[in-house]
Amino acid sequence: MHQLRGAQAEVRDLQFPAGAPPEPGLQIFFWCVVVVLGLLRAWAHRNDVAPDSISYIEIGWATARCGLHQIVNGHWSPLYPFLLSLVFRYFHPAAQREFAAAHLLNFAVYVASFASFQLFLKELILLRQTAGVSQLKSSPVSPRTFWIWGNVFFLWASYFWLGPAWVTPDLCVAVFVYLATALLFRIRRGRGNWLVFVAFGATLGLGYLAKTAMFPLSCVFLFSAFCLCRIAGASIRAAAFRTLLAAGVFTGFALPLIISLSAQKGRPTFGDSGALNYAMDIDRVTLWVHWQGEPPGTGNPVHPTRKIFSDPAVYEFASPVAGSYPPWYDPSYWYEGVRPHFFLKGQLRALFRSANMYLKIFSKSGALWVVSLAVWVARKKILAWGHFASGAWLVALPSAAALAMYALVLVEFRYVAPFALILMLGMLARIRIVAEAEPQLTRRLHLVVILAPALAATWALTGDLYDVIRDEPYQPWVVAQQLRTMGIPPRTDVGYIGTGLDAYWAHLAGVRIIVEIPDKEQPRFVAADAARRQQVLALFSSVGARAVITRNPAAANPADGWRPIPGTHHFIWQQPWLIAAPEKK
Repeated sequence: MHQLRGAQAEVRDLQFPAGAPPEPGLQIFFWCVVVVLGLLRAWAHRNDVAPDSISYIEIGWATARCGLHQIVNGHWSPLYPFLLSLVFRYFHPAAQREFAAAHLLNFAVYVASFASFQLFLKELILLRQTAGVSQLKSSPVSPRTFWIWGNVFFLWASYFWLGPAWVTPDLCVAVFVYLATALLFRIRRGRGNWLVFVAFGATLGLGYLAKTAMFPLSCVFLFSAFCLCRIAGASIRAAAFRTLLAAGVFTGFALPLIISLSAQKGRPTFGDSGALNYAMDIDRVTLWVHWQGEPPGTGNPVHPTRKIFSDPAVYEFASPVAGSYPPWYDPSYWYEGVRPHFFLKGQLRALFRSANMYLKIFSKSGALWVVSLAVWVARKKILAWGHFASGAWLVALPSAAALAMYALVLVEFRYVAPFALILMLGMLARIRIVAEAEPQLTRRLHLVVILAPALAATWALTGDLYDVIRDEPYQPWVVAQQLRTMGIPPRTDVGYIGTGLDAYWAHLAGVRIIVEIPDKEQPRFVAADAARRQQVLALFSSVGARAVITRNPAAANPADGWRPIPGTHHFIWQQPWLIAAPEKK
């Protein structure tokens, strides 16, 4: 019976021509799995946000309420908040459901990324079949089997590298990276007519609008497109014309944003996020918030957050930037004047940190180690390494350039996920089965390559199911509700003892943090005598804060007038005459 099933599978493989879709049942199965698991993951993580997420959500709301000019921001790219603004404008989610609405948008983008990944996978299979390698000694893994490999690894990557749980534009980037790479494959196959190059330029332009990092990478994509067009047989003139056409379309998408940003900043720029990250991670400029010009040689701040007390350090930032936490609504405003520069020690430290992160990315869940071990064991008995058609390395060049670019500054799972998946599948596509290979060993290899990532994803799925069943109250929302009950209405200015990057309750309550004592200064506040603490708290009130919040119990000395916020781990302080009677329910 097993031999019969194996023979039937081999027949199906032979009937699966390169580039043609597999049987409809298999396609429907994977689409159903992607949709169901994507929805489950989005719902299980519906309240998971990061400081970046709050900024994108608030820019989205500002765009929905006040117009497209609100979308121009020196640090945050416009496409994702624009999509959020459409969700907010047409669905009007309540504050409690905002994060869930953002995750549903992520789910839609996730499905779009799977669709673009299907195009990439199809083109990869087609190019692999045109390698022109002799079939006498070895043959490539069947298209049907490789198609299954690709889809299983996509599902695995959506759990461990990048999926709908992240309220960031990285999934949007993945959509355009897969699509742009698929178009490079098509150009290499000689199908790069003017329409393909127009689509290529538009894809790169949308990629830049999704994330600033795609601007320099688009230059690499365009270089690859020109070279591949030449390799495919086009004349220099034709290849140059088509590449310039793609570059023109890209410019049409990018130029309005570049002009708007440059006018806003008073200098030419296509976005400041890369420069800021380089200054923070290489030059050791103060991370994230409250740069005051240190260390020497990193520039002079034009309009930093205002330091109004020194022991402990207290920073005020009520104007002119909007947002529930203004320092992170547009970091480029507060860091205007920073001057990134090459610093050898800092660069070496960043490269070491990036190498360590790439090892963590590869090691996540252990599935890739299992697959690598299986390939290494099988290489002498049943495997050989094949080659793609000439110039195929140019298709992988943009992805390799992306990994190298991020390695110079900062590597995170979500940044590099689509590029790493493209390179990984490119390596797997080179695997060939030798003619004298034992069918049983071949089937075992196929099984390991499929089961290792599938079982890892299944284990992660159980965590999502547990989170859905547990359905615990979301603490920031509880804080937001209690603040209103305690007489802190929306549009109130408050202070915070701590760094407000993770103070998500401020957004949910509709209040603004306008003054704070950062995390690293909290021990000095706690160690201060009672008179100094009261002086600092009075200073908070003097700049307009109607209340001060903290989640540090050591800072919330009851003798100073602090009260716990019921049902939470947070505390509130107010001047006695500002304490309102509890809101009646």
